[in-house]
Amino acid sequence: MEPLHFDVLIIGAGLSGIGAACHLSRECPTKRFAILDRREQVGGTWDLFRYPGIRSDSDMFSFGFDFHPWPGLKVLADGPSIQQYISDTAEKYSIKEHIHFGIELSKANWDSEKNLGYRRN
Repeated sequence: MEPLHFDVLIIGAGLSGIGAACHLSRECPTKRFAILDRREQVGGTWDLFRYPGIRSDSDMFSFGFDFHPWPGLKVLADGPSIQQYISDTAEKYSIKEHIHFGIELSKANWDSEKNLGYRRN
């Protein structure tokens, strides 16, 4: 199997990872990037923790993305709504095609001489 090479590697498909990927795709469209996530879907913390009553403790109008404003009316949104927002954002900005799910990353290295990163499990 031929190794894949990327200019940028993002760890995690949660709020921060999807946000970073959206900014990267909009501001640096020629950069090749990938997101690695050990889980099987977008959402990070908001997908992992599903206990009753989980919600944001920050208002969603400042917690959300400036390029894709929070669409809901709830200021302190519940977990499933936040997870859906992250997923919708990834879909809208064509980020899902860059995500590699089910990747358990335990170590990554950068080779400055070759300008390449690589992973080792």
